[in-house]
Amino acid sequence: MGQIELIANEEHLHERLKHYTRTGTSEHKLTVVSTRGYGDFLTDYPDVNERMTGAESIEELLAQLDGSQRLTMTNAERDNYTNALNNGELLLYIDESGLETPQDEETMELREERLAVSKEKVQTGEVVVEKYTDSKVEEFDVPVNMDNVTVERRPVEGEPLFETYNNTEDGDDDLGIIRIPVTKERIRVIKEHVVTEEIVITKEIVEKMEHVSGTVKHDDIRVSEVKNEDAKVREVKNIDIDK
Repeated sequence: MGQIELIANEEHLHERLKHYTRTGTSEHKLTVVSTRGYGDFLTDYPDVNERMTGAESIEELLAQLDGSQRLTMTNAERDNYTNALNNGELLLYIDESGLETPQDEETMELREERLAVSKEKVQTGEVVVEKYTDSKVEEFDVPVNMDNVTVERRPVEGEPLFETYNNTEDGDDDLGIIRIPVTKERIRVIKEHVVTEEIVITKEIVEKMEHVSGTVKHDDIRVSEVKNEDAKVREVKNIDIDK
């Protein structure tokens, strides 16, 4: 049989391995279980076993470590170990088989709770930058030119001029008609797409400190003496009998 400890991080792991090796537990009795590899965690403890969780369940894995089917756990313990491994924490299995306890001694394990802080990214919202087309009315005055015809009659000074003409010509001039083209400018409005500015979107990570606290429990001992009031000590006195 053995016991299981939840390990929060590398520092916690080194602390517990140092504790067990100093108290006489062999490194080969210790097994670290993880889902994410070990890196340089166990450089100073080459004989500590390493196990990666695979397709087997937590019960199957720990039963393999225990070497028997005696290792049982509650649903709460199973969920706690599974969630811890999924969150990147470690399990430390201590194989206590073969450890002999002197007959004149009894042992009692003292345990304590420790706070393990983990961080996860949670989406608190999103920033949506949407481009839309707006419209406005622009008004301005544009000068345009147009022809304006003025007909003026004025007398000819001097002697009248007698012109000769050909009776065979039958044009507009001969008929006394003058044609003058009249024009004007027409406004044409053309719209052009012009880039006036650009939007630059950046995201940065801002770090802030948050205070975390929690109440933890630890085991301690209280020694007291219990007296058995029912036990009475009788004294036997020697009585001299005169004959």
